Amino acid sequence: MKAIRELNKLLKCYKTYTIEILIHSLKFYQKNILDTLDGGDILFPHHIVGMSIPYAQLAFLKIENNNVDIDALNSLNLALMYAEVGRELQLKDFKIKPLDKMNIHDLKKYFSEFSALLFWAILLNNKNLAKKLARQVEFCLQQKFLSDFPLSYNYFSLWAYYKWINEEFTLESKIDGKFKDLINNWSSDSVFLEPLLIDIANLHCEELIDNDLRKYPPKFINPPFTLLPLEIHVINKLRALDKLDEISLNHPLMNTYSAKIKEFEVIADDLLETIEINFL
Repeated sequence: MKAIRELNKLLKCYKTYTIEILIHSLKFYQKNILDTLDGGDILFPHHIVGMSIPYAQLAFLKIENNNVDIDALNSLNLALMYAEVGRELQLKDFKIKPLDKMNIHDLKKYFSEFSALLFWAILLNNKNLAKKLARQVEFCLQQKFLSDFPLSYNYFSLWAYYKWINEEFTLESKIDGKFKDLINNWSSDSVFLEPLLIDIANLHCEELIDNDLRKYPPKFINPPFTLLPLEIHVINKLRALDKLDEISLNHPLMNTYSAKIKEFEVIADDLLETIEINFL
């Protein structure tokens, strides 16, 4: 299966990165951001998103070599935190200039990361962050130029959010395919639902593929979203809250060391805090 080959290719890359190159990349983005802060110049959101990528690669380099230490976990948490702030700033730019062709082009490529981040916020048990991300997902889904995109993953992230906060979700009809099947059979046992979650894991891996044959941009092109099955972790979290059994599945995405990480935290970072104070 091509999607699984893509996952394995990524795993091989993550395991063999050179740590010096990743640190150099991280320092490059840090310098650009610090120079902007010192000079009062325009802060480009892609520099902040750029920070998240080497942080994720540093994390995966250790984690996928079975070295899950505090530095690896901190890097993974920072990757998600920088991605969240960077994308929020990018969306803020879009709202200022919603007709700008480049803004539209970029939003088409990154809007699904808000859904992935919403799953992350649910795993964090951070209701304020989740509420903000849910609003961002809803805003993106209101954009007409996204209306013909495959959006079940995105609407499912909202379904999960509203289920988590125990409020009615009025857009369930927008969900189809495997996510709809899961919702319709939510109370079934794990043995019955395992094939459905394998299909959802396959869908995740298909969104790793980036080539000219795709009609729509892939959802998970950037780490840390590549290896983290956040949607599956949230499914099991919500089932646990409903006193339902956990769905375990034998799938390459779930057999990585990264997939074993189900708990995350927001950690202190002076640079990110400065960005938030000055630009959000």
